[in-house]
Amino acid sequence: MPAFDHGALNGAFDFARRRVEAGEIPFTVLAVGGAQGEVRTDAYWPANGTDNPGAGAVCLLASITKPIFGTMVARLASEGRFSLVEPLNRWLPELDAAGLAPFSAWHVLTHTTGLHDINLEGLLMSGGSRKQMLEATIASGQKSAPGAAFHYTSFTFDLLAEALVRALDRPFEELLAETVLAPLGMHETAFEPSDALRAAGRVAPVKLGSLDGTRNPEADAVPDDVAVRAFSALHLAGGGLWSTAHDLLRFGRAWLRGGELDGVRLLGRPIVDLWTRELQIPLFAPVADPLAADHYAIGWGKPGPATPATPGAFGHGGVSGTRLWIDPAHDLVFVFLSGAWGTISPRIDEQLLAVYAALEP
Repeated sequence: MPAFDHGALNGAFDFARRRVEAGEIPFTVLAVGGAQGEVRTDAYWPANGTDNPGAGAVCLLASITKPIFGTMVARLASEGRFSLVEPLNRWLPELDAAGLAPFSAWHVLTHTTGLHDINLEGLLMSGGSRKQMLEATIASGQKSAPGAAFHYTSFTFDLLAEALVRALDRPFEELLAETVLAPLGMHETAFEPSDALRAAGRVAPVKLGSLDGTRNPEADAVPDDVAVRAFSALHLAGGGLWSTAHDLLRFGRAWLRGGELDGVRLLGRPIVDLWTRELQIPLFAPVADPLAADHYAIGWGKPGPATPATPGAFGHGGVSGTRLWIDPAHDLVFVFLSGAWGTISPRIDEQLLAVYAALEP
């Protein structure tokens, strides 16, 4: 288990509580654990709020979906069921029809397809379907040749998901459950929360635009719960999963343990090592800030220089105010869930720093 100074760890959790009480974050579910299990999980909700699902809240993960989806691809590739390097136009001829240069699952997972994201908000407001989302992504065209440049992109994960569906003749949601969620006992992780979870009041709200004010007036006219349900109905392979701190701790612990949990081997350790190896250090012109630069592996983020994380650490965040972080050198899994849609990464960074500060030397 991670070696914590428990007084300092109490302080890190108190820090999360104070931020919710101050209204800086709508709610927080904070959890830490290690290879051998959970150390502590707590939830903080506004005292005068009507929503309080507790520490078992089912939260929208947003882009933490990417490493979970990427784990499925790693398993399928390891089992010889799907190629990492075969161009996706083998299964998606519409890519050729659109004149796109061939790209593979590897390019998708490393954000080097050359494609950029489409306007999801506009798609949702127009009642767009998943099919229309895929068509719009293909029609957006490539801004660079595959492999030539890093550009963080979400909807290319849905093109990869569609290629999997056609190659294996199975819904990708079933493949994800079969290869990752069921083996790890992640029973409350899905693209849409069940009616039973909703009835039990365990589905956490998402406050769209609550902190950064980026939503336009037309979007503000749509109730948050309606917009979030429309978002969830798309089953976004790069950003649509809902989950709990408990399930995410199990997922993180499996990666911390080299691909195994509770006697179930999900991945071989060499695949874990490959997937978590830094590949990209993008510095964007004209202003390139090395301290703010994103670092990436395969479906995972990597630590930059302005962090106490060790070089072997890896993780991912989500625009819904979420973070999963794993640092093998410290035997640490960190889970932060909130419903704060927008740019709260600096606040999560500060929370992670407080947890690192509680580790014993």
